[in-house]
Formats: sequence, C-alpha cells, structure tokens
Amino acid sequence: MVSIEYLKNKNILVFGMGNTGLATVQKLKKKIKNISAWDDNANSRKHAKKKFDIFFNKNFYKNSYDFIIMSPGINIYQHPHSSFFRNNFNKIITDIDIFVSSIDLNKNKIIAITGTNGKSTFCKLLHHVMNSKKNAYLLGNYGKPVLSHNQHLENNFYILELSSYQIEYSKFLKTHACAILNITPDHLERHKTFSNYINIKLKIFNSLLPKSFGFLNKNFQYLSRIGKNRNIIKVSISKNLFIKNKFINKDGYFPSISIIYSILRFFKFSKKTIITKFNSFKPLPHRQEFVRKINNITFINDSKATNFESAKFSLKLYDNIYWIAGGILKKNDSINFNNKLKKKIFKTYIIGKNTSLFQSIIKNKIKYLICKTIGSAVLQAYKDAQCSKFKNNVILLSPAAASFDQFKNFEHRGNLFKSIIKNIKNV
Repeated sequence: MVSIEYLKNKNILVFGMGNTGLATVQKLKKKIKNISAWDDNANSRKHAKKKFDIFFNKNFYKNSYDFIIMSPGINIYQHPHSSFFRNNFNKIITDIDIFVSSIDLNKNKIIAITGTNGKSTFCKLLHHVMNSKKNAYLLGNYGKPVLSHNQHLENNFYILELSSYQIEYSKFLKTHACAILNITPDHLERHKTFSNYINIKLKIFNSLLPKSFGFLNKNFQYLSRIGKNRNIIKVSISKNLFIKNKFINKDGYFPSISIIYSILRFFKFSKKTIITKFNSFKPLPHRQEFVRKINNITFINDSKATNFESAKFSLKLYDNIYWIAGGILKKNDSINFNNKLKKKIFKTYIIGKNTSLFQSIIKNKIKYLICKTIGSAVLQAYKDAQCSKFKNNVILLSPAAASFDQFKNFEHRGNLFKSIIKNIKNV
C-alpha cells in the first residue's frame, strides 16, 4: 500500500501537470521530502510553477525513484523516454492508489465503475441516489481528482469513475464493489488490440476486498476471462423498474441501469428510495441532451458519442432521424448498420475536416450530404426536416467520432450545436 504516510521518506516523481498532477502535487508537496515533477508541455510546467514551488527535473529519466505517480493521460509507450517508463513500470502508481491507501477501508466504502460508454452518466446517477442517504463523493475520471478531496474520517461512500488508463497504471486499488458496464473497442491507438483493452478493463475485479462483489450484465461476453475466485454478481436486465425519465425513454432500458440498481440494493438502499431518486435524476450535458423542439422537430445533443457504439445506442432510441455525424474516427472502430437501424435514419449530414472516410463507410447505405461544418449541417438538416411528412422528426448530433479536428473537445462541439439551435427563429 502507498499511503501518504508511507510515501513521506520516499523519492517521488509526479509526471504530468494536468488536473490530476496538480492535485497530487498540492496534496503531497508539504508532506514528502524528496518530490519532483515533470510535464513535457512548457505551458503546463509554467502554470504549475506559478501555483507550487516544486522542482521540475528535465533529466528525470536519468534518476532513480521509489515511485512514479503517473497522470493517466500520459502514454508511456509512445513517449520519447518510453524505455525509462517500461523499465520502471512496477514503480508507476496513480493518485487513485494513494487515495485508497490513505483512507480507512473498514470505515469507508469504495465503489469503482468502468465501461466504454455511459460510465459518467451512471456514476452521476449512483451518486445522486447514494448522496440522498449517505455521505457520497464522486471522484476520479468524472468529478474531482481524488487527491483534491478533503477526506473525512469515516462513513463515506467514494464513487470512482475509472478509465482504462487509470486501471492500467493503478496497482493498489481496493474496492467494496466494482462494475464494468460494457466493453466495446476504444482507445486502441494506446492499447493496440481490443483483447488488451478488455484485459485492462477486467483488472478492476482484482481490486475486490474480501466479501465484496463485482457486478456485470449476465450476458457479458468476456466472463470466461475473469478468474473463478472472483465474487461476481451477474445482473439480469430488468424492465420492471417503473422509471418514467427521459434519459431512459423507449427501449432504452440500459443494461447499466440494472447494474446500478443492483449495486444500490447490495448497499441496502430501499427500492422506494432508488426509484424516487432515479426519476428525479437529470442527465449530464452532451449525452442525449434535449435542446429544443420547434413544431414537430426535436433537437438532441449527443456530442459525447465519440465512437459508433455510443452513436448506435442513440440511433436506436429515435425514429425519422436527421443524423449529424463525422470527425476523427477512432482506430479500428467498426461502423455497421443493420436494416432496422438504416430505416430510422432519413439522412446523414457529414461534418469534419476529412469527410471522405465517413462517406466511404455509409455510401450506398444511407442518404447523405457533405456539410463539413456543424453550422451548415444543422441548418440543412432543419431545412430538410421542415419539408418532412413525418409527424415527429429528430435532428440528432451523435458524431460517432472524436472532435479534435475542429473543436477543443466534445463539450465545445456540443455547446456550438446548442448555440446554433437556440438562434434558430421559430417561423
């Protein structure tokens, strides 16, 4: 275990000065004698230097450390000093490891959630319910970095949303419950193969404490890869949760909702409390977010859908769809349309700097128009929807691609979409 107390007299390198790295330095700099830092980005170092008086060691790769606290966004395999990181991989830990090691696990509960799609929404949902009855904190990949949290001594629920990057680097994670919501191909530019990505996700079950449980959809495809000595609860997808919330409309009873429900029941939350809080939950922005309705045309912002599996989920929920899609397709992402899905899409409006790849995938399958910019796509889709004979039409931004060719991030893309729509005059 690597508690703050244990690290006091160790030689520590904090690598990466994003939000996670900054929170780590702030927590540790006054408590650890031999601590240094580095970030390859000069602006990040400058920003960190303004906040903290810490030594930045540009020759870090020539030194020896007891532990390297790695920010999850750093890809050590493609780093100029990858050989240093590979040789010291056993010394790499995360802020998650330090946080978990520094709290009393007998008096607090750790719940870790991972998955390819939907984990932020469902961590937020889990927190929404738990916080109504207990002291619950949402930390990790969504929410505050764990070491920025001022720990209370006991009777807390810590909900950790974990990415594959965090799981890969963490070595001392311990949980009272954990879950994988789903696994589809993602981040293969870093993990190289889908099989490797699956194995990294499955590592979360190694974190289970005695008498603790991992939760999975009973139809999870990769059960055979999980060790037989793991306590796993295989969750049936329930359609008897009488939930009347927009984020679970139509046939959108996510397998994930049943997993979250099962975790809450495991921790003795009543059915009444769970259902009441489910129905008062407001979805996160950019995840099937209702933006506006003009006459018979509904605008939905699903900018967070950065791969096809995420977009496919949204496409299943609606009919008469004017689909805005495109951007940077992720490595090895598979885009497949069955006949049922194709019938839901009236027309596709392709955005992005390079539209040729997306065009080649949907050509001869779905009617499409090259728009390149999101503004052009929205206005053309709206013009077409106004001429529609359908009673209800949906203009859906669900790009199935990353945003970095034209935007800072998916939030920037989604916010621009909403801004354009809000400026449409209702005529």
